[in-house]
This record gives sequence, structure tokens and C-alpha cells, in this order.
Amino acid sequence: MNFNKIMRIIGPILLSALSILIVSLLVNPIACWLDPSFHLLANRGVGKIAFTTIVILHILQLFFIGSRQFFDKFLDVNIRFFKNKKWVLLFFSYFSIFFMLHVLLLLFFYLTGYAFYTNPSKIPTLGSLALGFLATFFLAWSEEVIFRGTLYLYFSQYLRPITGILLTSGIFAFVHDLTNPLNLVTTNWKLGLGLFLLGVLLNLTFVITDKLYTGMGIHAGLVFVKVVLRRWPIIAFLPVTQLSWWVDRDLRQSFLIHVLFIIVNLTLIIKYKEKLFSDVRSQNRL
Repeated sequence: MNFNKIMRIIGPILLSALSILIVSLLVNPIACWLDPSFHLLANRGVGKIAFTTIVILHILQLFFIGSRQFFDKFLDVNIRFFKNKKWVLLFFSYFSIFFMLHVLLLLFFYLTGYAFYTNPSKIPTLGSLALGFLATFFLAWSEEVIFRGTLYLYFSQYLRPITGILLTSGIFAFVHDLTNPLNLVTTNWKLGLGLFLLGVLLNLTFVITDKLYTGMGIHAGLVFVKVVLRRWPIIAFLPVTQLSWWVDRDLRQSFLIHVLFIIVNLTLIIKYKEKLFSDVRSQNRL
């Protein structure tokens, strides 16, 4: 692949990234002046919502340089599926499976003595949990739109599925620390590896099912456990000094979780290798 072809592929992405950076540098000081507690690159809260909105708006830039076919595919994958009520059942199926898997992992750490029951005095209200679910759904949908429904969809025009999966997963991992992305491959490589492997799973699911809402279900199911625990901290881990090398309070950094992700990802890759390694010209894509 020559330099011109590489630039043709990544040029629009770099242009969008540069535009996002410039807008962020302009907007964040103004927002901080209005509210000192605000930060556009915050991991949670209004800052993350604002940044996600900026990114989604920048996705529109691709439509000015992309084909009509790309635009139609984008709408089908990310928006038009809401018209068909069948997506709800499949979304909640994946949501339930991965929610329970996350719960079972926490139960495993409890039974092995690395976590303990905290006996919280307050139980969250249904309204609080419902609001948390809506926030989780928006997070899952918006991130899947950005990474699977846009980035992977864009790369699939030029690259084999497996190449697009690895490239998109790398970007997915890096942008989870926007203040210092390289931190995820240097000092905090365990988190970076966990995010990359999660990204691979989400991308594989998207490619295999050809549906955005399957990955949304996985994403939301895993995240909603954390949302519930913030409102109802029923379980907590032992101090870091008492944890084994394969255990971490942040499951994304746990060696055990890395191994589980690798097993699942490799199983899917082997099972669907013909589809994942097919030449882009042989695919009925954009």
C-alpha cells in the first residue's frame, strides 16, 4: 500500500481529529470560565456528553467527502434500525447476557475473597436506576455510532474486516484517555490492553451480526453494572496491596479479564475467519 493510498484512507479521519482538537481548545476555556468545575475531557458527566456531541457533529464532515452510498449505509446502521421494533429484543438479549457475566465475575471475586459485601444502608430508587439506564443507553449508542457505525464503516471501504477491526479497536482504546492517550500504552498499559480487547470484541460482534445494536447491548450490559454500583455500592474490593497480580479493582485491568477477552475474541475470529479475512473487493460493501 503506497503513501497516497494510505493518506486517502486516513486523511479524512486526521482532518476530523484535528478539527475536534481545535474546537475543544476553543470551547473548553470558555466553558471553564462559565463553570470552573467543567472539563470537556472529563471521563463522566456533562463534559463527556459535550465532547461526544462534538464528535458526532464532526462525523458529518465525512459525508461531504464520502459517497452517497456511505451516507445511506451510515443511516441504515446507526439510525434507521430504530424503526424496526425487533431491535429491542436483540439489544436486551445481549444486554442481559453481558450484564449477568459482569455480575458473575464480581461474584467470583467475592467467593475467592478478593471482594466483600459492604452492607449499604440505602437502596437506590427505581427512578435513579431508570435514569442511570438511560444515560448508559445513550453512552452505548453514541460510542457504537462513533467507533463501529462510523470509523469501522469508513475503514471497511478500503481494508479487510480484520484490519479495520484492529485499527478501530486501537483508536477506541487511545481515546479513553484524551488528556494523555500515550499513557494507555506506557504507564497504564493494563487498562489500554483491556480497552483494546473490549474494542475487538465489540467490532467482531458488529461485523459478524452486521447490526449496531448487538454491540450496544454488550456495551450497555457491561457498563450498567458499574452504574448500579455507583448508586448502590453493595460490593467492594480489598486494598490494592491485598490483591493478587491477576486481580484489579477495575476489571478492564485484570489479567483474568484479559485472558477471557482473548479466548472469546480468538474463538470468534477462528469461527468466522472467512468473513473476517475476506478481501475488501469481494465484499458487498460501499
